[in-house]
Amino acid sequence: MLTKALCAGALALTLPAQSIIPAKAGLVSYADEAYIDDRSVEISPTHFAVMNENTILRTGIGRAELLLGPCSAMWVDEQSSLRMLSSGLSDVRLEVLSGSVVVATGEMVKGTKVTLLLKTSVAALDPKGAYRFDASPARIKALAGRTTVAWAGRSILISAGRLLPLDAAAQVVRFDKQNSDPLETWSNNRAAYLARLAGHQKEIGPEPTAPDSTARKGPPTPGHMPLDTMPQSLPSPPGSACGVTAW
Repeated sequence: MLTKALCAGALALTLPAQSIIPAKAGLVSYADEAYIDDRSVEISPTHFAVMNENTILRTGIGRAELLLGPCSAMWVDEQSSLRMLSSGLSDVRLEVLSGSVVVATGEMVKGTKVTLLLKTSVAALDPKGAYRFDASPARIKALAGRTTVAWAGRSILISAGRLLPLDAAAQVVRFDKQNSDPLETWSNNRAAYLARLAGHQKEIGPEPTAPDSTARKGPPTPGHMPLDTMPQSLPSPPGSACGVTAW
């Protein structure tokens, strides 16, 4: 069951040796068999990867985590792919090409926006929400919060606990929020880890890695940047509440 919350203030953590502040989305903070334009993603406390516009990130039998700005993050399932259409924080746009992703947004900083495209649908994500996008069968789930999806000439509202199949009927239906799968469980754990780091809690606990794939032969070999040594993404404004409700 997904019960934790993302506090994206964790995206403002600093690298002690040299602080780097990207002004765009696309920092890959976790990668286990992930590729950008078919080049293997390799990240460490001293080396990180960033998706540029019009590049494609895909995973094999591992998963990836992508930071989309000061108040949002994406978790990419195994055997999935997506394209970065626009990385500017004023209009972050990504297209899900295959597989599944989960995106969480917080109290969005003024002037920032995150939009996801799936098939011919367009979803401009509301603040304080968590959403799942599946390419096959094509559907959008609201794990928390609400969002409006433009699909087949209609504007369709999806609220927490409901999903929209991207078919001819496009009928919003309920789903069982207690019945989560490994992607939702892992993304929830990663979100909770970010929240603990952002709160500077003494008992942070081990950094969650992706559950081992049944298709993998041998031990997992994730490449990740320990978030307590991550370069700055974009500092949250003083006093901003940059988190999402539990989902």
